[in-house]
Amino acid sequence: MIGRLALVALVASCGSKKHGHDDAAVAVVAPVRDAGKPDAAPAPPPRSEHAVFELVANRHTAHREVDGEVVIDAADIGFARYIRFGLPVPRWHLGKTIDNERAAVADRLASLDIPLSHAQTQATQLTLHVHGSTKQSLTVKLNGRAAKHRKASTVKLEPGWQTIAIPLESASLVVGENQFAFETAGGKDNIAVAWLRIGTEHPAGDQDPRSAVMFDAKGDAFELAQNASVAWYETIPDGANLVAEVTGKCRLEVAARAGDDSLTGGVMSAETPRIDLSGSAGKVVRLALTARDCPRARITHPRITLHGPVPVALPKAEPPRYIILWVMDALRADKIPIFTPGARAQTPNFDELAKSSVVFRQYYVQGNESQASHSSMWTSVYPAVHNVRLAGDPKKINSNLDKHFDLIATQLAANGFYTTACTGNGYVDEDDGYARGFKEFRNMMRETGVENNTIYGQKIVDAALGQLDKHRDGPTYLFMGTIDTHGPWIARKPWIDIYSPGPYHGPFQEFGTAKELGFKAGSMGCSIIPPPADVERLRAIYDSAVSYHDHQVGRLVAKLKSWGIWDQTMLIITADHGEELFEDVRCGHGGSLRDSLVRVPLLVHDPSRFPGGTIVDEGAESIDLLPSMLEALGQPLFPAAQGSALESLAQGVGKGWPRPSYASMYEYAHVMRIGRWKARVGRSGVPLLGDMVDDPGETKDFTAGHPVERRMLTDSLGLFLALRTTWKKSTWGVVNAMTREGAAALDEARTP
Repeated sequence: MIGRLALVALVASCGSKKHGHDDAAVAVVAPVRDAGKPDAAPAPPPRSEHAVFELVANRHTAHREVDGEVVIDAADIGFARYIRFGLPVPRWHLGKTIDNERAAVADRLASLDIPLSHAQTQATQLTLHVHGSTKQSLTVKLNGRAAKHRKASTVKLEPGWQTIAIPLESASLVVGENQFAFETAGGKDNIAVAWLRIGTEHPAGDQDPRSAVMFDAKGDAFELAQNASVAWYETIPDGANLVAEVTGKCRLEVAARAGDDSLTGGVMSAETPRIDLSGSAGKVVRLALTARDCPRARITHPRITLHGPVPVALPKAEPPRYIILWVMDALRADKIPIFTPGARAQTPNFDELAKSSVVFRQYYVQGNESQASHSSMWTSVYPAVHNVRLAGDPKKINSNLDKHFDLIATQLAANGFYTTACTGNGYVDEDDGYARGFKEFRNMMRETGVENNTIYGQKIVDAALGQLDKHRDGPTYLFMGTIDTHGPWIARKPWIDIYSPGPYHGPFQEFGTAKELGFKAGSMGCSIIPPPADVERLRAIYDSAVSYHDHQVGRLVAKLKSWGIWDQTMLIITADHGEELFEDVRCGHGGSLRDSLVRVPLLVHDPSRFPGGTIVDEGAESIDLLPSMLEALGQPLFPAAQGSALESLAQGVGKGWPRPSYASMYEYAHVMRIGRWKARVGRSGVPLLGDMVDDPGETKDFTAGHPVERRMLTDSLGLFLALRTTWKKSTWGVVNAMTREGAAALDEARTP
């Protein structure tokens, strides 16, 4: 009997250890029953779960507290979350090594935005570990004001590393974000900062408080000194549990506090290795873990899990023989019902196609006009890398796609595809590099000799199908670009009579023309705002063009089926940007980063890899298109690509964890959306917060009332912007769900 009990205990302990490392459900071995005792209640079955967020891998977005006081590691690349997005110009230079210490180097004028709780606004001292030089001084201003006695906020620095203390006036601190401005005078070098602490006076002023929170990447663990905390700002999915192993008799207090002050949490210990977070489902929270009851707690394999086993990839299938990329110019996602339920336009062909395709509902293009957007699609790199921009700094205006980039056509040609293109977008042309890699490239707009002429989609589709027909005996890549939803908008029957049935006597009977809207040569937006009846007419005309586009989709699919090649075709339908329709007293594109411009449709038909009828609400980006094509062909991604293939996301990997979508406006304004929340930031470095559920028209700024949501987005956007020229989603993951490989790369990351 003893031997049998020992065997059961050994098997059970092995299972427990496995559960600490793997996310699949663990089998529980039943204890041996004594025949003389009644049956005990059966043990509950183990939860089938998989990880969607690993805390240690996301250490660069963690916030530290020691004894309730804010501690910031300026040596870590995560310091980028506090530096106001590096706008209008970068004033902090991260990851530098100064006298053998890693640190952030500040310009003579530099500032930080740091979140404080109600209790932390009572702080009386800012402690910094700083590197200075001879005859140098540092002054700190708080929320735009120096201390009443300026000398109190100015410290003379010594050469080399030193720990200094600057008094704070707690009356100047506020709950939420606080701006700390650093002004350096004298000396020959800029100051460097290794860490800072906001709290009270500390006798051991030179002690490094970062040691109270230490990450062990190799061991997938972190350690907390007693009363030290680590926290993340994240959206909690439905069914989420926090799972970890806590050593010894330590307790780990878990608090997921939302912006509405609701709280979910509990106490983790060796006996209680999980906390149910479902009470915060759908909310953005500050998820804080605090060590209690022991000098130092070690927390191993901490992760957030969801119900269900790890999604299983579809069996490998034959690669597609035909790849078609259809870019519909100026098409908004909120005008098509399968992307935005309730949209007015009738789109029966999109509806039918969705049954055999994957629909991505939070998909951003990386620019708000044709050239920047196509450039990111073509190259799988962000605008900061391809540098195609048509406005902003006059010295950086550039419409040419550099020859050194790998493009969709060059990659597919190298894999044996005949590459052919037919577009009506006059700006996607040979002169600017978009034809490179194509064996046949036809720009039908350039053939008209008019910069912005009218070419019906039927004509472009017919020409594109003709090109495909000539070469469908072998693998073929076809790019086609239609322009029916681009101005000048044309009223299409019978749909215009459905969407605008009443009598209309204004100037837009059949067209929304440039003259009546005040479009100027070379501009992408109108200068005349018509009265409400005309605005509604123009929106109806636009919707009729959406339905006309849908009709062309039906024609294309029917032809591919008649040729017998539909099941061998990967069809990607998307747009290069959207179109503003007077939501913000403006029409056209290129003028903002509203969702009406950067959120566009993405539908992928390739059933052997993209399960039909699937809706993906997690974020995706146009830089992901080229990696998705190469993945379908079983080919590796080239080193410079920044996107990641969408196949695994379409098959359920990461489902439920909101992923970010990002776009740039000529590199002087930026936007990121995570779930329902969206941050926009321009030259000032001050973010605006949008709620795309309660305010899809983006008419309000929600910043003041939603500090937790703001910090969630500024953490992600701030870190991403600092690294946007080097970020690689395929290996690093996304900024709010990094991989272990990505975290290791960020350990060594630096900025210019």
